[in-house]
Amino acid sequence: MPERRIHPTDETLPPLWLPPAALSRGDQGYGYEVDRQPPAIEPIEHRIRLDFMTGGPIQRSGLLERYNPWMSGPHDPDPWHSSGRSKPQGLVYAEASCRRALEQERPYYEQVDDDHGLEEAPDFLAHRLRACRDAEDPQNALEAERERRENWYQKIIPWMNLYHVCKRSSYGSLIPHTESESRDVESLLEQNAFVGMVVVEDLADPDAVAREWGLPAQVVIRERRLSSCGDAVAPTPSEFGIELPAPLLVGEYASGGRYPLVPWSDGLVCACPYKQDKPWRVLCKHELLAAEIAGRRESIFLPVTRGVAVPHRARRFVSPTIASRYTPAPEPGGRPR
Repeated sequence: MPERRIHPTDETLPPLWLPPAALSRGDQGYGYEVDRQPPAIEPIEHRIRLDFMTGGPIQRSGLLERYNPWMSGPHDPDPWHSSGRSKPQGLVYAEASCRRALEQERPYYEQVDDDHGLEEAPDFLAHRLRACRDAEDPQNALEAERERRENWYQKIIPWMNLYHVCKRSSYGSLIPHTESESRDVESLLEQNAFVGMVVVEDLADPDAVAREWGLPAQVVIRERRLSSCGDAVAPTPSEFGIELPAPLLVGEYASGGRYPLVPWSDGLVCACPYKQDKPWRVLCKHELLAAEIAGRRESIFLPVTRGVAVPHRARRFVSPTIASRYTPAPEPGGRPR
């Protein structure tokens, strides 16, 4: 399948070459191989990002201090209620989105023999349902997949992922230590930055690349200098299929990491170990920060706070198709917000 070549508006930057999996599902060149490539950004991930963008600032007082995601689940008391804290509104929306997505996916289990019907299903679910169809006992395989998916939406996403990220030791490490209801984007970016950089192969000479394109030397970086290269579970941009040199947005965070935001599945995905180590994790603290900043700016594009003006596709945090259809899911009982 063809790659997409995106020319930056800044002619001093190399083009951004994207593999088929980084394209929109509506793009004729789109293609995603579930078994061979890093996890796709599923529709629920885009909706959860929009939920946190809509939910407004997350206060330190709303973050959990003590919470063990491996020892808790839906049958336990809500940790925010137990601690007397106010649950972040974006998280309330995200939990409702999980419930709605679970309901919206139910019809696909009845279409397991209909390839046309599965075309609209999330990529991973469609892959699993086709595998169920070919299993020795299709009905049992289908029921097991239904239970696995329900567990993802009801326990794993909220209790094991989102609740864990919404802790002072996680997201709290990126935001100011002072409480402020009027916190603005600038306060979030005092210790965190989204830097426009040109990432090159490890064997490349960054100074030579900078001279070739007429760039400041400090914005050209070898791939191995990214923090994701120091951990075996975190794919590098080239392992995502991004052709180097590539103009990318790189997050530099108060907690010490420097992770690229890789164009993928019509959005951006953080290459940090937390996000990449477990395929079922739909959000990391860096993506939560990006969601809060994008929400305050009322844009699906992240800002470049330093460095070069990378292409819009390297800053598009959320799928525009999903964003155009987004409304917060209703609370239990159907009450509108």
